[in-house]
This record gives sequence, structure tokens and C-alpha cells, in this order.
Amino acid sequence: MTTRAEAKQLTHDRLLSVARERLREAGASELSLRDVARGAGITPSAVYKHFDNRDALLTALLIGSYRDLAAALHAEPAAGGDAWTRRANRLRAWALEHPQDFQLLYGTPVIGYAAPTETVEPAAAVADAFLELVDAVPEVPRPLTEQLTGAAAAAGSDPRALAWTLASLSHLVGHLMLELGGHFVGTAAPADNLWNWIVAGQQAHAA
Repeated sequence: MTTRAEAKQLTHDRLLSVARERLREAGASELSLRDVARGAGITPSAVYKHFDNRDALLTALLIGSYRDLAAALHAEPAAGGDAWTRRANRLRAWALEHPQDFQLLYGTPVIGYAAPTETVEPAAAVADAFLELVDAVPEVPRPLTEQLTGAAAAAGSDPRALAWTLASLSHLVGHLMLELGGHFVGTAAPADNLWNWIVAGQQAHAA
């Protein structure tokens, strides 16, 4: 027999599932609690037992997507001389398979929404999947390393390694946003060759 707590969790999970469907159909900016409640088969008032407002729902979706992406990346072992390449390719595969989720994480901010601090740790887990692979790092400007000293210490890393990881991830995410938006059509589409060239250049500095 399902307990009250179990039933509440099932409803919570169903709401998130419907919200993800709506996200993929129309994007984050069109997400509404009323629509999600209707899709989950509950009354609009009942949804507030699970999420205080739309922002709380967006936060739950963000955290879930970050965790899903981090899990996909960490599924690729860190051992081996091509770990950076494998994880970068897993990042691309996840983005192409879940374009709306990727847009939610790295695309245009939703108007009126500010991600709370509770999203920082899940987001950092994505970067950590690459940071732990960094080996030989080129020179990094001192102002940047000084700026990253605290964050690097918190991550148990070196400021230069963190700087290089952030720059490299910016390159990868930027490529994927352009690819998802169809901006390589007429030039580098399909973008496999461009992607492979970018990743190969980064692999030289990774374990």
C-alpha cells in the first residue's frame, strides 16, 4: 500500500516529468505551473504543495538537468589518455539528445528568473568532470589566476587549471549553442569535423 509520503513523491516526480515535456515542446519561457498541473492530472492549487512558484519549478529542473549531465560525463572513466575527448564527446551527445535541457542550463536566461545558490553545486559537478582531467596548462594571466584563487581552493584545484578548464568549457558550450541553433548550416554543418578539431586541441592539455 502506498504511503502518503510515497504518493506525494510520485506526484512530485510526475510534475517534473510533465514540466520536462513542456520544456522540450515550448522552452523554459513558456513554462507555467497551471499547465504543468493540468498535464499531471492534478488541480492547479495542488501543485503549490510541491512548488511555491514557477521559479521553484525551474530551479528543480535546473538541478535535475545538471545532475543528469554530470552523471553522463562521469560515466566516462577518468583513466586513459583520451578521457577529455571522451567526456567532451559525451557532453555533445547529451546536448544533441536533450537540446532544451541544454538550453535551460546554458542558453538565454529566463526573464524574471535568477538561479538560487542551490544550483551552484550541481553546476560545479559538470565542470569538475573536466577539471579533474587537466594536466599541462599553458600560461594564464595573473589577474585571472588571482581572481580564481578562492574558487580553485574550494574545488581542491590550481587556479591555472581552473582558468583553463573554464576557458575550454566556454569554447565547448559556445560551439554547442551555435550547433543547436543551426548556425553552422552553410559552413561547417554537420559540425563533427569542427568539433573534433576543437576537442583535439584541448586534449593536448588534459590527462
